Amino acid sequence: MIYKFRILSDDDELFLRDFEVDAESTFLSLHKAIQENLGFDPGQLASFFLADESWNKGMELTLIDMQNDTPLAAIPMDRVKISELMGIRRDRLLYVYDIFTDRTLFIELIDILEPKPNVVYPICTASVGDAPIQFAEDFTIENEITQDEPNETDELFDGLSDEDEFSNLGFEDKEE
Repeated sequence: MIYKFRILSDDDELFLRDFEVDAESTFLSLHKAIQENLGFDPGQLASFFLADESWNKGMELTLIDMQNDTPLAAIPMDRVKISELMGIRRDRLLYVYDIFTDRTLFIELIDILEPKPNVVYPICTASVGDAPIQFAEDFTIENEITQDEPNETDELFDGLSDEDEFSNLGFEDKEE
């Protein structure tokens, strides 16, 4: 069977990808297809999470073996076939591609199809919009604050004087 997944991003309403994947392939295969299609750095960590209808995280499928013996142990994505955990339309996954800032793609199983002859899976069958930026630090700040410009924090501190309630804390002013 071939599973058709739709991928959306909350960073960009116009972003959409549809992938068709052999149900007997591993989650690692889907991960690699996503990474390649979006032009992401494949050397970075990423995880799939099973998700409920409200997109709450469930079991984690990791890129590397975490060797964790707790009941919430993560399973390496190269050891699990997609069909072992998915199989009903509307089954959901979260794909965390920037683990440090929890940047995520939303994935839903939208169809189950018969394989087409001479098609090599996985394959991207729909691509709309630009890929999200892989890392939060890659965002540029358009209106950087310079030292010469007052900001809200400066205004708060300007409203305080040395004789305010903080003077009894034992801090001394030092002139440099």
